[in-house]
Amino acid sequence: MARSVRKALHSAAETVTHSLGYARHLLRGNRVTGDLSWVQPGTRPVVLVHGFLGTRGTMMPLTRRFQADGRVVFSYHHGTFQLGSLRSSAEELTQKIRELVDNLELDRVDVLGFSMGGLVALHAVKFLQGQRWIRRLVMLGTPLAGSWLTLAAIPTIGILSSSVWQVRPGCKFLEELRSAPLPAGVRLRQIHADADAFCRNPGPVEGVDPEHDYIVLPGGHASLVVAQHFYAAAREFLDETDEAEVEVTPPR
Repeated sequence: MARSVRKALHSAAETVTHSLGYARHLLRGNRVTGDLSWVQPGTRPVVLVHGFLGTRGTMMPLTRRFQADGRVVFSYHHGTFQLGSLRSSAEELTQKIRELVDNLELDRVDVLGFSMGGLVALHAVKFLQGQRWIRRLVMLGTPLAGSWLTLAAIPTIGILSSSVWQVRPGCKFLEELRSAPLPAGVRLRQIHADADAFCRNPGPVEGVDPEHDYIVLPGGHASLVVAQHFYAAAREFLDETDEAEVEVTPPR
């Protein structure tokens, strides 16, 4: 009994620590600089997509870890705190990635979407031919079944934010996104936190291998971008090489 209590207290303390770390990076806003000092040969760039009420700064823990492992990292500012339409954000993301692939003379890049950012990236893949420029997509704590917390947000910021309405449980946007087939040539991995109070675990969605690419780890919502073990699960997936995969041109 005492051991389980200590474990619960330790887990709660970690969640609070991760939340504070997330808040600190949130305050960075979108003033984030890149680092091209070291690139692992043959690796693709990683595009990070932040979530609701987030900024590029919230992705800094992931950015630093990917850069330390030799990956070039890109992120984009999706309007004011991701309040706009998720469809519009997906269109913007698709265009940015297409330009990135053309400029770097690559075949495709990898994408990681945190929370609502995962919905944006998945919409790009399923409805905007994003698979032409995206090889793999990691969805961290993505509310694929919606979030009941949006019901509290609708009366407050719902008049300003169309994205809040698009994350209501059972809404048309999510139903279409979940049921649409996954295009050939792109792989998905879902990673969730077992104590996530914002995005309930939806179970594996269409196109996700439930045995290998559906992962639940200890932590809260902020832990997904702060804690090392979540990053390790994402990096492992992106580092895998498909047998039929063609050689990529290293970023310049």
